[in-house]
Amino acid sequence: MGTPPRITRDECDAVIARIHRRHSDIDDPRRSGLGTDPREVVSWVLARGREGGIPPDIAARDCNDALILHAWCWWDERRRERALLRRGLTLAVTATELGSALGIRSRQGVRDRLDRLDALLAHDRPDEQLARATRRAQHARGGQQQWLHDHHDQARAVLTALVAQTHRFLRGLASAGTPAGAESAGSDTAADRDAGDEIADWLAEIIADLAVDEITAATMALAGLLSGALRAHPAARNLDPRHRLHATLLELETLRSALARGR
Repeated sequence: MGTPPRITRDECDAVIARIHRRHSDIDDPRRSGLGTDPREVVSWVLARGREGGIPPDIAARDCNDALILHAWCWWDERRRERALLRRGLTLAVTATELGSALGIRSRQGVRDRLDRLDALLAHDRPDEQLARATRRAQHARGGQQQWLHDHHDQARAVLTALVAQTHRFLRGLASAGTPAGAESAGSDTAADRDAGDEIADWLAEIIADLAVDEITAATMALAGLLSGALRAHPAARNLDPRHRLHATLLELETLRSALARGR
């Protein structure tokens, strides 16, 4: 099983807000039960999808966003497991007892599991602020930053392609409301216009980092925010499957998964 891209809390909150806006826009009578906890939102999307009565395009966008939330939950479960193992050892619970709940049968297996979690979550800051001033103030260079340094050319190429394709997408929205290669413009709702503004904001932040050739873990988190907003936009969903934007987003997710694995 592959390692999903690392999802920051900022990305998670953006996805939840996007789902809320989407259902407010269609005046979904059951949106009051949506909530804000990622796990609850995923459960709500699954239950609401089974109930029917939601336009297919809305249901598809909800499913895509729920998968991003699911990835955040995956990382959160890794953090919780590591915290529980460390707490148990601190409380003098034997490694054998701790491992039994996880299907691990030996003390060494528990130690190996904790080592792997430590390596996976090294320098993990899921709630890091993405504001430029805060990013500039961060001087610590952890495992992720070393990986980005070692794969700088690859990361820059993917981000540069992302910028180019996003510019192309935004130009399409600005010209007659239909992006190049789209079959239809999709609905021009307030939520969709807000999403366009959101895309432009994330894009500007990434361009600023590329301009000074400073690609950090926060830059990749911003790219994740941009990717999520692009995938959720109805105009992007209407693009021809062969459109370069789709391939670029796939390349980005492959890069972010490699960054999460550290290889």
